[in-house]
Amino acid sequence: MQKRKRSGKTVVNSLENLSMPRTMKKKKKKILVVDNHQVVQKFMTKLLKDHGHEVVAANDGLSALEVLKSFVPDVIFCDLIMPNIGGEKLCKIVRNMPKLKNAFIIIVSAIAAEKKINLKAIGADACIAKGPFNKMPQYILGVLDGIDKKSRNQLARKVVGIEDVHARQITKELLSSRGHLELILNNISEGILELNQKGKIIYTNPSAVSLIGFLEEQILSAEFRELFDGIHLHRVMELLDERCGGLRSIPDHSPVNLNGKQVSLTVYPVKDDNQDSTVVILKDVSEQKQMEAQLQRAQKMKAIGTLAGGVAHDLNNILSGLVSYPELLLMKLPANSPLAKPLQTIQRSGEKAVAIVQDLLTLARREVAVNEVVNLNQIVTEYLTSPEYEKLISHHPKVELKTDLDKSLLNIKGSKIHLSKTVMNLVSNASEAMPEGGRLTIKTRNRYIDKPISGYDKVEEGDYVTLTISDTGLGISSQDMDRVFEPFYTKKVMGRSGTGLGMAVVWGTVKDHNGYIDIKSKVGKGTSFTLYFPVTRQKLPSNKSLLSVDDYMGNGETILVVDDIQEQREIAVEMLNRLDYNATAVSGGDEAIEYIKKHQVDLIVLDMIMEPGMSGLETYREITKMRPHQKAIITSGFAETEDVKKAQKLGAGKYVKKPYTLEKIGLAIKEELEK
Repeated sequence: MQKRKRSGKTVVNSLENLSMPRTMKKKKKKILVVDNHQVVQKFMTKLLKDHGHEVVAANDGLSALEVLKSFVPDVIFCDLIMPNIGGEKLCKIVRNMPKLKNAFIIIVSAIAAEKKINLKAIGADACIAKGPFNKMPQYILGVLDGIDKKSRNQLARKVVGIEDVHARQITKELLSSRGHLELILNNISEGILELNQKGKIIYTNPSAVSLIGFLEEQILSAEFRELFDGIHLHRVMELLDERCGGLRSIPDHSPVNLNGKQVSLTVYPVKDDNQDSTVVILKDVSEQKQMEAQLQRAQKMKAIGTLAGGVAHDLNNILSGLVSYPELLLMKLPANSPLAKPLQTIQRSGEKAVAIVQDLLTLARREVAVNEVVNLNQIVTEYLTSPEYEKLISHHPKVELKTDLDKSLLNIKGSKIHLSKTVMNLVSNASEAMPEGGRLTIKTRNRYIDKPISGYDKVEEGDYVTLTISDTGLGISSQDMDRVFEPFYTKKVMGRSGTGLGMAVVWGTVKDHNGYIDIKSKVGKGTSFTLYFPVTRQKLPSNKSLLSVDDYMGNGETILVVDDIQEQREIAVEMLNRLDYNATAVSGGDEAIEYIKKHQVDLIVLDMIMEPGMSGLETYREITKMRPHQKAIITSGFAETEDVKKAQKLGAGKYVKKPYTLEKIGLAIKEELEK
């Protein structure tokens, strides 16, 4: 006779007749059961209620989070594989909820027999393998009994009941497939979100977490629309409108703002037998849009520069007469001639016109000889003692000046005249931005850029001298930011505040010096301009060091330079050879170790941060295993770190911050070699 298939309800009813293990009277517990399988959910709820506990059930992780808003359980039984936020994510969220820090979380899952579950990583306390119903009660009640006996440490991280579950090959294959999918989703650069029909987030990958800027447990169960505001929210809501149907997107060229970033969105409606959902793909296009803006600015300034260059060339021919002839005529006239004053006026006007032409030539990127070794500290100091500055502060008596000049500032190669004019224009601009007074700050620094910095310009890796001129004035609006360096685009009063070419000259000068510009501004709070100029190791013609180079010259000792950046290796080797050392360079830790195996060196100049590969600390640790007393000094573009201190405990000598001078690196090596 063929057996009739029993319904889920019949199964649950039949379980009432099972012989349930009885325990002594225990303290009543508040328990949450989370399982999307209705038969299992009803079975566990009845079992626990029959033993005197208060039980609330939820179908999935999202429903559980709603329950937990008003219900604080002592124990949570949770399945792993569920729709709308799975068990692993739910455990992690619960573990970050202060009110549930003492809740005991028990995973109840069939995959315990087929996949090793890292309970500690997901925040669970124990695991019960989901097996035959006639075996399950003893494990469920046994775990609760263990909690009552205060043996949580014995239960923690254990899987009970696994001997009653038989592994199934088909489940293994499904788990393997799911693992591959998770691996892909966790490592792609695009952010992936899944929304339920109510617009709540039920899945997020790591890239989406990074884009949104909140913890994963804060994102899950939140409403997607809450991530946006203003016009951006309106566009997103239109995108999610189900009436539109099909694949929909907000394109790269017209992104929305999310957590201060510009993102494009693509929406995929997903329909299956169980429920409908929406997959949202987020793409960060901030850097792409920034690069496009920088390219547009460069192209615009190039076009303006080409025009300015042509005009300047023609004006120079015309002005030569206005400047030269008055001077010749004045030499022939008697001192008391009534024509002397008009001719002097013509001459001064011609000279002013010549100065404007020079600004146009700077804008046109022509006739700027960047071959003189200069020091920005000297240029700033000379300007601050000039008649031009005295005249400026007479018009702005409420402006307070503060200088912060690095005494060990490195030199740059450039045009002293154009750099002086750049300082003058930025100081003048800052003063004009503070009509009611305020603070003007001029700061110089040595700075080593280890990784490119994205700002108004993208600053590439390298050694730089920076000049920062900031004010506490009116600030620059976002609408004006892209036009700051355009000639004649000014908020100032023409004729009183300059020609309108000042900031264009700043831009042209920085670009001629192969430098970069960064701007930070907030309306009503002030503006900061930071200029980056590449460092030169050449000395000023009049530079007189307190120490003679003989004080830190070498005697042919062998030096190994370890640095992952080619330019740094070349600079270091050139400097050390200049100091009469025999220098060799390698590009990373592995190469350094291989070199030390075959060669002896007197000292290693070791960079602390090298990517990819071994760090400086790891490299030195391995080298000292082979050569316990190997001498070394440490260099880095970052501030002194814990790794630096650890390396010094292993035996390394001084720490020299990049960019370093010949004197600094020479003295550090000399001191270490003489120990």
